[in-house]
Amino acid sequence: MAVDKKTVLVVSRHPELADVRKHVLEQAGFEAVSISEPERIEEACRNHKISLVLVGYSLTSAEKRRVAAEAIRFCKCPIIDLWDSEPPRVRIDHRIFDHYSLTPEDFLQTVQSLLGGTAAK
Repeated sequence: MAVDKKTVLVVSRHPELADVRKHVLEQAGFEAVSISEPERIEEACRNHKISLVLVGYSLTSAEKRRVAAEAIRFCKCPIIDLWDSEPPRVRIDHRIFDHYSLTPEDFLQTVQSLLGGTAAK
């Protein structure tokens, strides 16, 4: 019986950075889909079984809020909101996890812990 891999949706305004994050996730055994236009969240969620959304720090706060709302609505999964500085606020929604991220790789442990510690589930 084949094991389904968990799929992470990477959202970033910078396609190059999204591709690096996607590569890191794939090397760790996850499936990954990247988009650079936040307005494509619904399409990505409908076309893939998304287990987690990873929101890059290149998005504005308004874009991050919109992405989170769309991801909650269409993907129905947790969200990691990456920051390049300490997150400025307290979260009200328990599905959104702020993560202080300096390198493309340092989010991987958080992804693994949210998705059960392994890529294949």
